[in-house]
Amino acid sequence: MELIFQEENYLVKTISAPEEINSALKLRHDVFRDELRWVPPSPDGLDRDAYDDFAEAIGVFELTGELVGHVRLIRAPLPYMIEKEFSCLLPAGGLRKVEGMSESTRICVRKERRKDTVASLSLAHLLYKAIYHWSLQNDSRYLVTIIEQRYFIYLKRFFPFVPLADFKPLGEGVMSGIALLDWREFEESAAAKRPGFLEWMSNRGGLVPSGSRLHGPC
Repeated sequence: MELIFQEENYLVKTISAPEEINSALKLRHDVFRDELRWVPPSPDGLDRDAYDDFAEAIGVFELTGELVGHVRLIRAPLPYMIEKEFSCLLPAGGLRKVEGMSESTRICVRKERRKDTVASLSLAHLLYKAIYHWSLQNDSRYLVTIIEQRYFIYLKRFFPFVPLADFKPLGEGVMSGIALLDWREFEESAAAKRPGFLEWMSNRGGLVPSGSRLHGPC
């Protein structure tokens, strides 16, 4: 089921068209290969791997069509990136993979747009709102992700992430770790502590009808 909704001046949607996919691979390369150096640069300037064959991706687009945010999602029992490429960050017993768990990787916002806001929140929050609604659509209660320590500390104010092991340096020494989020725990915690934020997270804003010119990049 495709995810699509409009939030202020941004369109949040499942990435599917060839030009959208190419923009996503270019953005991923800019962030994870050029900026963070988690993996070596690719000659064609695109970040792709075997997980793209079965993963689903969501993008945050400006209404002009420019991609400014991206996240890739994989549902259990399909292979996870953190089980292999980032296994060094897992606890000694490995990952306990359960039904209703999904992995998010390659979550990023274009560097020059990281100070932009929507509903007085960052575009990273909008990406997590997209993940939340994708998780509701796919009956996925748990989210496991790799995250920079500084963003973990920031996002922990809004989402009850639990680190699975100690944070360790990756790439250019960026402290990173694997964390788990229970969406039902988030709903309970936010209802008690941040009801306005939960209301924003729960409301998908303006739904975009299929066939609209905003259904994809112009």
